Amino acid sequence: MSNRPCTLRIASLHGKSQLVKWNVLEKGQSRTHCHRCVDAVVSLIVADDPLDSLLAQERARERFQISREWCAS
Repeated sequence: MSNRPCTLRIASLHGKSQLVKWNVLEKGQSRTHCHRCVDAVVSLIVADDPLDSLLAQERARERFQISREWCAS
């Protein structure tokens, strides 16, 4: 897997149909940098029940998308 510059996007839900729109959150220097940003956000999710916390973290991860910048040199 390439560690080239990537764009980190986050999903937002809109309207009654809960239409998903992807918004650019950050332009990362690398795929690793983007993954670290996701991990930092997800680690903020804490619940009283460890299982609830794990499920909440997994749902949060699904709201992020990392895509490669094809035109990056």
